Amino acid sequence: MEYIQLRTFNNYIEANIVLTMLQAANINCHLRDEHTLTIDPLLNPALGGMKLMVHSTHAERAWELMDEAEARYLKNFACPVCHAHALKAVSVHKEYKCRLGALVSSLLRGQSVELTKIYKCEQCGYDFKELPRH
Repeated sequence: MEYIQLRTFNNYIEANIVLTMLQAANINCHLRDEHTLTIDPLLNPALGGMKLMVHSTHAERAWELMDEAEARYLKNFACPVCHAHALKAVSVHKEYKCRLGALVSSLLRGQSVELTKIYKCEQCGYDFKELPRH
């Protein structure tokens, strides 16, 4: 069986919530490096986080389920500017301009491209790094 990596997690609680959601939908998946990183979280940068591995035939459905769950979750939050409940998560890639920056990032974080998530209001266009508190 061929498994592909769909996502990585720094937090075992979030990883297990997503894993359980997918398994409840009969998606063939597991977490790689979960036990190692739960015991020693300081290894997270070296191993690149816990990896959500999904069977290749279930990957598309798994992405759909994760996107639907995140969209439902984000409806609980209002934009801090216009107060609309129209937030979406956007992934932003930070590529390094020089090879030295990519090398340092690769050594410290286990990856040469930094991926961050921001939240954007679809109504007013305001974007921010953290969800507002209730």
